[in-house]
Amino acid sequence: MNKFLGFLRFLWAVIFVLGYAIQGAIFGLFTNREQYFRRRLAPSALRLIKSTGSDITIEGLDHIDKNKNYLFLGNHRSYTDIVVLFVASGMMDKQLTFMAKKELFYMPFLGLSMRAMDTIPVARGKSSKALKSLVECVNKLKSGVNMVIFPEGTRSNDGHTLGTFKKGAFTIAKRANVSIAPFVIKGTEKYMPKGAYSMYPAKIYIKFLPTIDTTDKTDIELMEETRQVIAKEIYTEQTL
Repeated sequence: MNKFLGFLRFLWAVIFVLGYAIQGAIFGLFTNREQYFRRRLAPSALRLIKSTGSDITIEGLDHIDKNKNYLFLGNHRSYTDIVVLFVASGMMDKQLTFMAKKELFYMPFLGLSMRAMDTIPVARGKSSKALKSLVECVNKLKSGVNMVIFPEGTRSNDGHTLGTFKKGAFTIAKRANVSIAPFVIKGTEKYMPKGAYSMYPAKIYIKFLPTIDTTDKTDIELMEETRQVIAKEIYTEQTL
């Protein structure tokens, strides 16, 4: 019964997101599509979380300067991590841009909404196109855009451990000369477990940690420092 209810919540979430994308496509014919999506993004994400029986707590917003743009880097537990960050974007009064698999852009309505929100497509396994995506990320950050990257590259297998970080995100931060804003997400591994087409009520938590200046640090040094502060936050709470 619990799995069946979980599947119904997941189905409702799919309908909710699709409805949001369709509305944006229709209203985008008469108004600025990007402004329409952005204006409704944070409250819509919060309604989705609430409507599927979960709560969200956001901490550490005092570390984020509203007058600066950042590369936000954090752990990855679930596909719903992105929904959580959309909610947080409203609290920070910042627009966030993500990277996403190129294949998602071909999905009806969803691809349209992703383009409207300036999401960067990534072609995996093709080094030349991956380099193009990296350059695009650097240029967007230099232009004042806030970007989110999950440096593990994939979701945690068990939802609790922190995987190996990939250097690309830190190369981007260094080349763009922007500070890194580390964050930790908890609870989404219960909200929508990896490999499951189900959603369950959960207490979701996101905490923004003190920002990291990229000046006079190598890519490797930035990677090690960022992973250390994120891991400390994750594993300290688990031992309490």
